[in-house]
Amino acid sequence: MPELLDGAILFGLVAGGFCWVLKRDGQRRFPFWMVIAIGVIAAYIGPPAFAVIQSVLSSVPVLSQLTEGSVLFGLWVALGSLTLFETKGQPRRVPIWVGLSIAVVASIAVPQFMDKVTGTYQDMSLKSNINNCTKGMLGLVSPRQFTNICDYPITVGLCLPTEENPAPCRQSATIAPGAVANFDPGEARLASLPSNPNGLTVVACRPPLRPSRSLSAIGRGYTGVCLPGL
Repeated sequence: MPELLDGAILFGLVAGGFCWVLKRDGQRRFPFWMVIAIGVIAAYIGPPAFAVIQSVLSSVPVLSQLTEGSVLFGLWVALGSLTLFETKGQPRRVPIWVGLSIAVVASIAVPQFMDKVTGTYQDMSLKSNINNCTKGMLGLVSPRQFTNICDYPITVGLCLPTEENPAPCRQSATIAPGAVANFDPGEARLASLPSNPNGLTVVACRPPLRPSRSLSAIGRGYTGVCLPGL
């Protein structure tokens, strides 16, 4: 079996949940076993499919801000609106198209609102870094030079121990395919657990996203993230 990507389980749960609430003449459209099968399939194809859609929408100003987290949040809100106001055996009160419209509004508006209220970018607004495009980081405790090995431009940032979300890395450079950028890590060393959780963090993003870092989910150490473009 192929390996599940980040967010796969949530994609599966949301897809299965939508199929479970779909009804026709008061009867469920899909049996339970089919809902489970759809959820499993969605868990495998959801993340890579969303990555393709995200790339296509990157040229649309509003939709380019959508992240996997914001879309999943919107779908959970829509799923709730499609189930909370329904009565068993009664016609649907909230049409499917209304639920999906709510999902779009929630995905776009809520993360931006939370960002402004808190003064920092929430997880729903952050995009994962693409360190797989960089060469020159692995095996080095004080990396100084990075090469872009992808076929599109990337922005590489070297986040120092004092820098974190919502501030972008002060040392950052946009690198063309095959090009090289040099950085100055000073006395700092690359972050590692458990010995050096607050060290340097290398982040790579697709422009106009900006490299930064945020506290990890376990509350110790940092993880590289990409802030929304200005």
